[in-house]
This record gives sequence, C-alpha cells and structure tokens, in this order.
Amino acid sequence: MRRVFCDANVLIAGAASRSGASRAVMMMAEAGLFRMVVSRQVLDEAERNLRRKLPHGLPILAEILGHVHLEIVDDPAPHSFARWLDCIEDKDAPIVEAAVTANIDYLLTLNSRDFTPAVAARSGLKIWTPAQFVERLREIVTGEL
Repeated sequence: MRRVFCDANVLIAGAASRSGASRAVMMMAEAGLFRMVVSRQVLDEAERNLRRKLPHGLPILAEILGHVHLEIVDDPAPHSFARWLDCIEDKDAPIVEAAVTANIDYLLTLNSRDFTPAVAARSGLKIWTPAQFVERLREIVTGEL
C-alpha cells in the first residue's frame, strides 16, 4: 500500500474546511486508498495551530484521524536533520528527515515556498500539493493517463 506523509498544514486545512483537496486527501485515506503517515511533530503542530487559530477544527481533526489507519513515525533526532538545513528552513528540516527516513511514497504539503523542487530533488521525495495528488488519483481512476 502506498504511504503518504502529510504536513501539518494539510491536516489543518482538512479539518478547517469541508471542501478542498486537503479534506479529500483525508477522506481518501479513510477509505483506505493509501496509508497516511505523520510524525509526532506534525500532529503537535496541527493541534497547536488549530487550538490557537481554528479551535472548531480540533474535534473534526480528531474524528477524521480516528477513522484513518494513521501511521505515526518518530521525530528525527536533531543531528539527523542537519543535512537539510542548507536547503530548507530549520522548522521544516525535521519534516523532510522524517519523510525520508520513513521511506514514504509522497509528501503532501501546502508550503510550496519552502518545500521546493530543489528540496524534492535533493531528498528524493515526491513533494506534491494535496490538489496535485487528488488530480493524479482522479486521472488514475478515470483512466486519463
């Protein structure tokens, strides 16, 4: 089964809105089309930001994640993500390391400013937005390859 690492902003957007690609990703994970993977840091960041900015999204996130076969990977040790510090912001380097270490198939994020094609090339990760991922799945399902 494909494993898809979701950044905190995907979880936040999926919990905050009933429509949109982030919510669609969460629903597809719930349907078992792929396994959703996150790190503890991602969960903590999503909860912290929802609590501070969109508290109505907390119970929605909890409910959705309760139905998803969620895989939670360990946060990387600080020394292990130092190799990414020259190509991505300090706060995002642990996300790259967690995704690389987990050997995931895709990393989904709404942060295209920091998760650039250069980061993808250097890390070997397929970094897509939720919209790109949903569109690709739509093409596969409808046979429009």
